[in-house]
Amino acid sequence: MSDQTVCVIIDGQEVRCPAGCTVYEAATTAGIHIPTFCHHPKLVPVGACRQCLVEVEGMRGLQTACTTPVRDNMVVKVHTSPAAVKARKANIEFLLTNHPLDCPVCDKGGECPLQNQAMQDGPGQSRYVEEKRHKNKRYPLSELIVLDQERCVLCWRCIRFLDEWADDHELDLFGRGADTRIDTFPGRPLRSKWQGNTIDICPVGALTSRIFRFEARVWELTNTASVCPLCGVGCNIVLGVKNQKVRRITPRENMEVNDTWICDKGRFAHGFVDHPDRLKTPLIRRNGKLEPATWEEALDLIAARLNAILQEDGPQAMAALGSNQVTNEANYLLQRFMRVVLGTNNVDHIGRIPTGATPLTSLPGLEHRDVIVLLGCDPSTEAPLVELWIKKAVLRHGARVLVANPHQIELCRYGGPWLGYRPGGEVALLNGLVRAVLDVGAKDQAARAANIEESRSWLKAYTPERVEPLCGTPAAALRQAAEVLVQARRPLFLVGPAWTKGSGEQRAFDALANLTLLLNDAETGFVAGDANAWGALQMGVAPHWYPGQQPCQDPEIRNRLSSFWGTKLSPVPGLDWDGMLPACAQGKLKGMWIIGSDPAHRSQTAGEALKRIPFLVVQDLFMTETATLAQVVLPTASFAETEGTLTNLTGRLQMIRPAKRPPGQARPDWWIITELARRMVESKRQKSWDFASAASVFQEIAKVIPGYRGLSYTTLGEAGWQPAPAQVKARRHLVRVEADPPSADPNYPLELVTGRLLYDRGTLLRRASRIQNLVPSPYVIIHPDTANQFGIAHGDPVWLISSQGQLPFTVLVSDEIVAGTVFVPWNVSDPPVGMLVSEPEGLTRVRLAKQE
Repeated sequence: MSDQTVCVIIDGQEVRCPAGCTVYEAATTAGIHIPTFCHHPKLVPVGACRQCLVEVEGMRGLQTACTTPVRDNMVVKVHTSPAAVKARKANIEFLLTNHPLDCPVCDKGGECPLQNQAMQDGPGQSRYVEEKRHKNKRYPLSELIVLDQERCVLCWRCIRFLDEWADDHELDLFGRGADTRIDTFPGRPLRSKWQGNTIDICPVGALTSRIFRFEARVWELTNTASVCPLCGVGCNIVLGVKNQKVRRITPRENMEVNDTWICDKGRFAHGFVDHPDRLKTPLIRRNGKLEPATWEEALDLIAARLNAILQEDGPQAMAALGSNQVTNEANYLLQRFMRVVLGTNNVDHIGRIPTGATPLTSLPGLEHRDVIVLLGCDPSTEAPLVELWIKKAVLRHGARVLVANPHQIELCRYGGPWLGYRPGGEVALLNGLVRAVLDVGAKDQAARAANIEESRSWLKAYTPERVEPLCGTPAAALRQAAEVLVQARRPLFLVGPAWTKGSGEQRAFDALANLTLLLNDAETGFVAGDANAWGALQMGVAPHWYPGQQPCQDPEIRNRLSSFWGTKLSPVPGLDWDGMLPACAQGKLKGMWIIGSDPAHRSQTAGEALKRIPFLVVQDLFMTETATLAQVVLPTASFAETEGTLTNLTGRLQMIRPAKRPPGQARPDWWIITELARRMVESKRQKSWDFASAASVFQEIAKVIPGYRGLSYTTLGEAGWQPAPAQVKARRHLVRVEADPPSADPNYPLELVTGRLLYDRGTLLRRASRIQNLVPSPYVIIHPDTANQFGIAHGDPVWLISSQGQLPFTVLVSDEIVAGTVFVPWNVSDPPVGMLVSEPEGLTRVRLAKQE
C-alpha cells in the first residue's frame, strides 16, 4: 500500500486514508459500518457476496466497497444512498430465503455476522413462505470439521484461506445457481492441518468443529488468553472454558507470532487437559506399589530422603531433570533448588538446545526471505506456523525452499532441490556446498573469507562427485542448490534438532558457519520443537549455565549469585543428561527429581538406568513410563491451570494464565518446588523461598538475568516481550572441518531416521480421541534399493531390529528417502521406537527382517 494519502468523502464525512486502499477499508478506519460476508482483512478481496454495495458518484451502478480502490476526492454514499441501502437489505433477504432459521442450535449463534447484519442491515422480516431448498446437513468434511451446506452463503472465505495461506486446494464450489455448494473433491477428504481456521473465518455456522459442536453456547464460555504448549512457536490462543472444562481453543492475534491462525493440533488436541487419566493425588510407593498419599506425606518423605542422601553420599549423588515443556518459573526454581538447597550443578533437561544454536530473529520476517534452507528441520510437523510463514514467502514473493533431510518432507514440493543425506553426513554435505558455492560464485563469495586460498586445499576433496558417496546427496542436487544460494539476497538457514545428531554440535555448526560466511553472513535460526526449549536453557537448567546462560565456571558470576541467593554455590562441574545415565547405571546417583519429562519412553537405556536409582521422584500430568519407576509421583497442573511464562523459538517471553482449576489435588510446578524447599532449608532461610505466586518468581528471575531487568508480567502484556537479537561477531575465516562419516556395521547395515508426525500417540495427544483417528498405523519407509536388498515389498510386515530389540512395522517403499536409511515416526508404535534406541541424541543402526 502506498505511503501517499488521499481524501475521500463517505456519507458527508471527510476520511483521509492511504492511496490504494479500498472503500471498505477507508470506511472501516473511519468507523463507518459497511456490512460484508466475503471480505476478510487477511484474504484477497473478491466481491463475491455483494453485501457491501455502495454508491460512488461518477460510477455507473452500485459498487462493491471491498474491491473498489479509493481515489482522491471520491464521494461515496453508504447509508445516505437509498439504492445502496435497499440493495443490501434485499441481499440479506435473498440469503435468508433458503438459510435455515436454526440459530438456537447453531454453534455460531452469538458470534454470527449473519445474525448481526440481519438485525442491523436486513429488512426485519421475510416475505418468503415457500419450502426452502435442502442440501446436505451434518456432512463430515473430515475427522475434525462438519459442514452444513444449507447454511453456507458462498462467501469463498474457506476456499480462499486454504488456497492463499495453506496452499491446500482441498475445498471448492460445485454445482450451479441455487444448487451451488461447497465440498471436497471426490475421493479426497479434507486433510489440511489448517482446516480449523475455516471455522473461525466462516461468517455463518456452515463449518463447525466436531469437538466443540453442541458443547456450549459462546456466551457461556469464560475466555482466557494463553499460549499453545504443543510446539516451539508459542501461538497465541484463547481458552474457552465452561463448567471447569476446556471446550474449545481459538486463535488470538499476535502479528509477531502466529498472525491470527493456529494449526489443528493446537486447536483440537486439548483433550488431555480434562482427561480422566490425569494424576489427581500424590503417590508413594509402599510395599512395591504406588498408593495415594497427602501432600504433607509426599513432601515430608521427599525432604527426609534427600536430606539423608545429602548426609550419607553428598550433593553429587543427586540430580534433576527439568523440562522444555514446563514454565520458566518452574525451571528456574528447580535449578535454584538443586544449586542452593542441595549444592549440586547436576541439573539438565532432555532435548537441550545445541551449543552454537541461535534463536530465529523473527517469524513474520520469514515472508521476506528469498531462499530458505531447512537443515534437518521439518516445520510442517515440528513447528507448523513456521511452515505457514514460509508458504507465505513462496506464494506471495516466489521464495525458494531448499531441504536437507534424509527423507522428503512436505515443503519439498516447492522445487527444492532436495538434498537427501545419510545421518552422519552433515559435515560432508555442507563442505560440498561450500566447495560448490565457491565454484559457482567465484570472486564474490571467495572475497568474504580471509583464508580462502588456504581453505581451497582441503576443500578440494569435497567436489559434488566425491561428496555423493560420503553422504548420499546427489551431485546434481548439490550443484543446483549452490546456484540458488549464490543468487540469494536474503537467505536464511533453519536448523532442526536432527541436524547435529550424526556429526556432533560443534562440528555441524562450524561447517554451517563456513557456508553462511560465504553467503554474506546469512542468518541461521534454530527451530526448537518444544514449547519452552529456549526457556529451559535460559533459566539455567543445564550443568554449565546459570540463568541467563551465565557460565558456572566464572568466579565473578558465581560469587554474585551466591550473594543474591544467600549461599555458597558449588564450583564442581555438574553432570549433563549423558553423564547422568552412566552414573545411574553405576549406582553413583542415589536420588533424582524429574519434572515434565519421560526419558524411559525415549530410550531403553534410560529406562534401565533409572531403575537403578534408589529414590526417584517424578512430577507430571500422567502416569508415564518414567513415573511407573518412581518412589514418589507428584500430580502437576497443566498449562490451562497455572500461571507462568514460556519462551518461544524467537526468544519471545509470553504468558500462560489459569483458565480453570487443576483436577483433584494437582498443584502448579512452582508451588511444589517451593514447598519442598521450605521443608529442607533452615528456618532463617525459608523466607527466600516464600513465593506467593508465579509472578513473584518472575520478579526474581528479572533480577537474576541481566537481559530481563525491569520486566514483569505487566510489561509482558498480551503480546509478550522479545529481546533484541544478540550481536554475534562475524567470522572472517573458514574453519577446517573434515567429514567423519559413521563406520558401517554389517550386522546392522541401515541407519535409523526418526521424526515427529503432526499427530502421534505421545503422552498428550493420545488423550485426544478425534486426533487419534488421524494417527497412522506403525510404518517404516525404505528406499527401493533397500527393499531389493532385503527382498521386501511394499506393504510387507517386517521386524525392525537394532542391538537393543525389535519392533513390528508395515513397510512403505518410496524413493522419497535416501538409500541406506529407514524412517520411523516417533510416538506412533507401541512399544515405542525408543525401545530400539540406545542413545536418543546419537545414531542407531538397524536391519530388516520379514515377519513369518
